[in-house]
Amino acid sequence: MLKRAVIIYGPPGSGKGTQAELLAKKFGFIHFDTGRYFEALLHSPETQKNPVLRRERKNFDNGILLSPSWVLKVVAKATERIAKAGLNIVYSGSPRTLYEAFGKNNDGLFKILEKHYGKKNITVIKLNVRGGTSLRRNSRRLVCAVCGLPVLAEAKAKKCSFCSGPLKKRTLDKPEVIKIRLKEYENRTYPILAKAKKGGFKVKTVDGEPEPYKVFERVQGACGLN
Repeated sequence: MLKRAVIIYGPPGSGKGTQAELLAKKFGFIHFDTGRYFEALLHSPETQKNPVLRRERKNFDNGILLSPSWVLKVVAKATERIAKAGLNIVYSGSPRTLYEAFGKNNDGLFKILEKHYGKKNITVIKLNVRGGTSLRRNSRRLVCAVCGLPVLAEAKAKKCSFCSGPLKKRTLDKPEVIKIRLKEYENRTYPILAKAKKGGFKVKTVDGEPEPYKVFERVQGACGLN
């Protein structure tokens, strides 16, 4: 398979992480889950000693997007390592702002991906779900406190099906925080799709309302993987 990069967008609860995990498991992509990465970083003991991390943690826990310049620096460095290793990569919801995506002088994440993967091998996918679906899924969602894997809202599980670890609710999934995240997505992330399309990148829209396996069939088709 050609080296590929996939960026999956969608509002909170649209299934970005689930679809990225499926691509990782079936096709060997590296799922760079920046949300999980930053959550672990910003809730580490080191946060208390570093004023920048303290600032970013406050934004993170309140549903406000992290500082774009700081995020781009961290994500770009990790992306370079993955790309130079010759691995396929998939992002779930990142880059989150126009600055992170394109930088000041076209030096954002899209440029880095184009350099290592080639524009024709980069696919941007937009998962569409209704606002009510987003609120319902997120307000019911739990994740494993041990391995971090999510549990579908409909599963009604009491422990992780993978490692049997206890389940917890993320700070991001409080109803009041979800509403802020929805506005942040609409105002700061959604415009990336239009600019990416204008720049010649493949942008595909997929209905995120059906069950995950059905959505995955369409995601594979959008990426040319079936």
